[in-house]
Amino acid sequence: MKKMLACFLSLLTLLTQAGSAIAEGGDVLTLFAVNVGKGDALLLSAGEHTYLIDTGKAEHWGELSRALKTMGITHLTGVILTHTDKDHVGGAWPLATSSIRVDAWYASAFYEGVKEKKHPAVLAAALRGQEVIWLQAGDVLPLGSGALRVVGPLTASETENCNSLVMVAEGGGGRMLLTGDMEHEEEFALLNAGLIPKCEVLKVGNHGENDATSEALVRYVQPQVAVISTNSQEEPDTPDMAVLRNLYARRTAVYETQQAQCGVMVTLENGVPTAQLMNYASEPPMPVNVRLTDREPEEDHIRIRNYGSAPVDVSGWYIVSDRGGEMFVLPEGTVINPGEVCVISSLSSTMTGDVVWPESKVWHKSKDDAATLYDVYGRLIDTLE
Repeated sequence: MKKMLACFLSLLTLLTQAGSAIAEGGDVLTLFAVNVGKGDALLLSAGEHTYLIDTGKAEHWGELSRALKTMGITHLTGVILTHTDKDHVGGAWPLATSSIRVDAWYASAFYEGVKEKKHPAVLAAALRGQEVIWLQAGDVLPLGSGALRVVGPLTASETENCNSLVMVAEGGGGRMLLTGDMEHEEEFALLNAGLIPKCEVLKVGNHGENDATSEALVRYVQPQVAVISTNSQEEPDTPDMAVLRNLYARRTAVYETQQAQCGVMVTLENGVPTAQLMNYASEPPMPVNVRLTDREPEEDHIRIRNYGSAPVDVSGWYIVSDRGGEMFVLPEGTVINPGEVCVISSLSSTMTGDVVWPESKVWHKSKDDAATLYDVYGRLIDTLE
């Protein structure tokens, strides 16, 4: 089955085809599940609307950044965080520090283990001067000529996975069920309430673990295509064989993000779903002669120097403070000329640099704190110990 599904195409080619269909007036709904390891980052698009549903772990920001850059996405209708687990919300902060325009930030109205002011969606939205819109069952968001409907959760749970937003994307002549990390508890509540419809596409809950995607759910949904966002090396028990058996028993075509370098693209048009495992198209050569230098913990700033003979556009590049895990994305239009430096200061610096990292005390003053620089495609450029 997996060999039959391993059809690798260029991401850019497929996006061009999907874009052409939309431009010609076709009703097309696309779901791109980015390979961010054992985590969720889903790009849902129809017409003029594009939502990012979850953002993966912070350490997988490079994979998400690469996908956004490759797809040419500079504007999101909304960012939706289904629940507060790190493998779903870790990329929210670096996204907020980037130059990608976000019209609105959404999150589940129910959550456990974090105060509202520390909620990842609240922190990310506040950095943009925005506020979070809290979603619950019955809410509807625009999605092309269709709609993105919230069907769960119905009540708060002490199990954070069961606080996951569960949504039905309508468009392309059919439906997609997006489950977050919904476990059996939430599944049965929604099934008993009659809120789970038949859907052509299923985003499998909780990375294919055995506490989700029951036989009853699969029987009600009757998916033709199922997508599992996971990495078996990070989480060896995913996908669980019982989950796969439930899907295969319904003759569902199953795709895993880990099967492809880039992820899984699902297109729904005229009620017919098609899916592809995606590789990236060729990317520009990795820049050379760009280095981190002159980190000054007392002043809480760091410099990037261009030792080359040509200007280097570092828009979308990002720096990670290895000890604290803080991350900052360089803004659009940041160019370093030959022989020059870009100074990155923080909110606790006594001087203002060329760009400002919107956090305080980024660099540890007395302990080792390596700095790592990546380009917009997530490629390692330099490390400063």
